[in-house]
Amino acid sequence: MRRESDLHSPRADDEMKAELQGMLKGNGPTRAEEGLDTEPPADDDPNVPPFGESR
Repeated sequence: MRRESDLHSPRADDEMKAELQGMLKGNGPTRAEEGLDTEPPADDDPNVPPFGESR
């Protein structure tokens, strides 16, 4: 059986996968406090590609 990652133990891989399920399957952020979520861009913000992508 091939493991998904060689950086962590199989148990740590399973724990991280379980922690991400809410974010991957959910419709929105999974934080309890709204203040910790990132803000959406403002209407007058310039369109900038994500880091690492060229224009």
